[in-house]
Amino acid sequence: MDLRTLTDDDLDAHRIAVLTEQERRANLAQLPDQLATMARDAVAAGCDRDDLLARVTDALTTDQEAPQ
Repeated sequence: MDLRTLTDDDLDAHRIAVLTEQERRANLAQLPDQLATMARDAVAAGCDRDDLLARVTDALTTDQEAPQ
């Protein structure tokens, strides 16, 4: 892609798309650790471990079955 041939609007749209993808990738890398930290904090606060596992399993199952 020759960026010099893009209009200002097209170049800005491309910039936004790149930033959005970079943010998605950063989130993808960080979210598993954030989830683990949240689970540890929840157990430390008194949440039932089995209930946490069930809710995470349910959330993952629901997301996988949802149409995209």
